[in-house]
Amino acid sequence: MEELLWIIESNKTINYMLKHCPYNILSKMELLHVKGKKFYLSQGSTYLSVYIIVSGKLKIFVSEENGRQILLDIYEEGNLIGEQEAFLNTSYSASVESLTDCLLIKIPNNYFLEWINLDKHFNQQLIQSLCEQMYELTNRAAKYSLSSVKEQVITTIIDLEETHEIIDKKLVVESVSATPRSVYRILNELERLSLIRVNPKSISIIKKEKLLIERKKV
Repeated sequence: MEELLWIIESNKTINYMLKHCPYNILSKMELLHVKGKKFYLSQGSTYLSVYIIVSGKLKIFVSEENGRQILLDIYEEGNLIGEQEAFLNTSYSASVESLTDCLLIKIPNNYFLEWINLDKHFNQQLIQSLCEQMYELTNRAAKYSLSSVKEQVITTIIDLEETHEIIDKKLVVESVSATPRSVYRILNELERLSLIRVNPKSISIIKKEKLLIERKKV
């Protein structure tokens, strides 16, 4: 409990989320220190807790029948995991995996729902968060249904460059609704045009303005 209270005091994002949380709810929260690639929640499974990310990065993805993964999002500090499933009392619609070492706050579903009823401040935050997720989901659906593979690849590279320090090549492949072979073909084409550099595990943008122009050509 002492470590949780220290986190609330020292972390602005977590402080904003939990500052009005009743003590009886706080007392039911548990801190989890997890390693990269060691924390996994499976699509289609049911879990009894909601998680708040204090630090680290986790990927949210769905898996097709052939085993291919499609990346939906990268969650970081302040994001919630499992809140929709707790509301609906249903199984997870996507899988979750830690990309880095993470610190999580674990809350049993029943206490999470009680917290929402007691804390109007958090209730408003949650509504905003769910609206943002719906907005992103709409944009992503448009990206997959209306954009060519090349547009998706370029958009994904730019989005990852703006939100992450490193453009992970594997995440680019997982984010595009096409076969890995098709994605690699586009990456090789963009590299031949000297717009990007494809490294063994990452991608570097060389000419961002020309990369944006190339996307408009499609």
